[in-house]
Amino acid sequence: MLTVMCSGGHAAGTTTSALALFLEWPRPALLAEADPGGGTILSGYLAGTPRDRGLAEWGVKIRRGVAAAEALWDQLYAIQDGRLILPGLAEPKQAMALQPLWPEIAGCLAALDEDVIVDLGQVGRPDTPNDLLARADRVFVVTRPTLVHLHATTSAIRDLKELRGHLPDAELIVVGDGQYQLKEIAKTLGATVAAWLPSDKWSAPALAYGVGQVRPRSPLMRSARAFAAALMNQGVMV
Repeated sequence: MLTVMCSGGHAAGTTTSALALFLEWPRPALLAEADPGGGTILSGYLAGTPRDRGLAEWGVKIRRGVAAAEALWDQLYAIQDGRLILPGLAEPKQAMALQPLWPEIAGCLAALDEDVIVDLGQVGRPDTPNDLLARADRVFVVTRPTLVHLHATTSAIRDLKELRGHLPDAELIVVGDGQYQLKEIAKTLGATVAAWLPSDKWSAPALAYGVGQVRPRSPLMRSARAFAAALMNQGVMV
């Protein structure tokens, strides 16, 4: 089953949130970094890891005629407890070569037996891989409770509703503190707030920049753990 996390823009914290949820998922899962604007996991959370695989190389294999499902496994980094990471593009110009491949990539990820979480980055760009959004079982838009972030999120929610049609509406993940309360955000944007993830001076830098260590008992990871458990209880990704 496939869950996509994205944002309306302005550095909302999508990658950090996706990593936190992925690491706290109650069973092995796959995290795919599919932001056309470029990936950050290899220079952040996996800093120091050899850059010899990832989304770009997967695309090369597919263009050479290898089936997407067959080519995927050599492009993954295995970390703890059977969890797998597909790092994103090294630079945005690589996204052009992926444009015709997104339907096959989306179909492959949606068909996997593993639980898949996709970090899609900012939606609404000309190169946004809409095939992933259209195939996702659930979409979460990550935002912050500030006017500049909520303004960008408003258009993202509207566009996703139109794109997904009869599929479940996109929901919100609100990150950190700001000038607006969760109930006010939900009412104004006309979308459900599925989770609030607090600011975290310990684990967030480790996830975003590879600085320090992820602390399981830090506020962010505790909240991500509770969110993952709630999703499992709702029957998501089962």
